[in-house]
Amino acid sequence: MALLIWETLSEAGLSSISQELTETAARGYLLSSITQAVEEELHDRESTFVSVNRTDNGEISAVSADTTALNDLKSGVLSRLSEALNGKVNAYVPIGSLTSIGILNGRGPKVPVKLKLQGAADVSFHTEFSSAGINQSCHRITMTVTGRVYSQSNRFAAQVVDETETVLAETVVVGEVPKVAHLDVN
Repeated sequence: MALLIWETLSEAGLSSISQELTETAARGYLLSSITQAVEEELHDRESTFVSVNRTDNGEISAVSADTTALNDLKSGVLSRLSEALNGKVNAYVPIGSLTSIGILNGRGPKVPVKLKLQGAADVSFHTEFSSAGINQSCHRITMTVTGRVYSQSNRFAAQVVDETETVLAETVVVGEVPKVAHLDVN
């Protein structure tokens, strides 16, 4: 009898779990999956993503992106995410939040609520030149990973889109400071 009462209360309480809670759990799962995939893929690679060409005097003549290394990184991150974004995530809800009693909200031992998520990701690269001082430019390559996950459950509906940005390379290109002719005024 006690088990039947517990199941009835639990079932009624599960419907009180907010969509914000399920979306927060899905967003946390998405961002941790992206972060882990990017960190592992960068850790496994020793290549630099830019090459710096110099003149015979040692001055920088060109900075170019290593497209092969960038494409390998992209395929590695997407491969890791294709496995990671299709799985289960647990959201932990205090038992008091499953009741309709306000004073118990957020209290008590936590009950896991399992969400089955499906997801996909996309990777893009951005190159930027910006001024870094007198005759100095900063060349930066960033990688943006955009992920989408959704829950197929009618009860725990969630659809989340989020992105992270990682700086892959940053090079300061230093040029000569123009010399100013000194005029002697008498």
